[in-house]
Amino acid sequence: MSSQKNISLLLSPFIIIGIGFLTATFFSQYIDGWAWIPLAVVYWSSMGSCIILFKGDRSIKSWLRKSNTSKLWITISLLVGMFPLSILLMNYKLFDSALLLILWLLFAFINPWFEELYWRGVLLDGLKKDWSKWFSIVYSTLFFVLSHPFMWGVFSIASKSYHLYIYLSLAGIVWAITYFKTKSLRWVIFSHFIVDIGNLTVLTFLNIYLPPTM
Repeated sequence: MSSQKNISLLLSPFIIIGIGFLTATFFSQYIDGWAWIPLAVVYWSSMGSCIILFKGDRSIKSWLRKSNTSKLWITISLLVGMFPLSILLMNYKLFDSALLLILWLLFAFINPWFEELYWRGVLLDGLKKDWSKWFSIVYSTLFFVLSHPFMWGVFSIASKSYHLYIYLSLAGIVWAITYFKTKSLRWVIFSHFIVDIGNLTVLTFLNIYLPPTM
């Protein structure tokens, strides 16, 4: 990767979050929490563009290949993913319409692919070529965490919880290490899917669900 392209990759989280912030700010003035829909479209499109731009000769399938055996980190990744399921179990009755249920499932199915291919895929792989693995892990995790308050947090109260930041920091680091250990995003994407199922994403965006500490 050329030095200019590497700098562009390094700056890409700022651009993605900045565009997301502007989108969330604009639409939340008119449709409140439903601004999550245009934000999701813009966010996924931004990450998709970066994936295409920075993947080089590597195919997307190569990130989804069969995992190398690393039972410890696969187990840790799955345990991290299952933690938010307690939120779902205690608040599933908040889904009072089919529309909310469908949107929640759609978000949970789509979001992990884009986020993991970008945050733990092209970003980690690109940065580790010129920086240490730990710098790559910390850098990608930092901006992964910051994307939540600066984008979703514009209209979602739950996305501004410091408990969420702690959890996302842990999850980001675990998912990055799991990716490096397994050489695949399969288990990472699956763990992220479980997280988006458990944390009631759409309900938090609409402020239907608020964490007890808020």
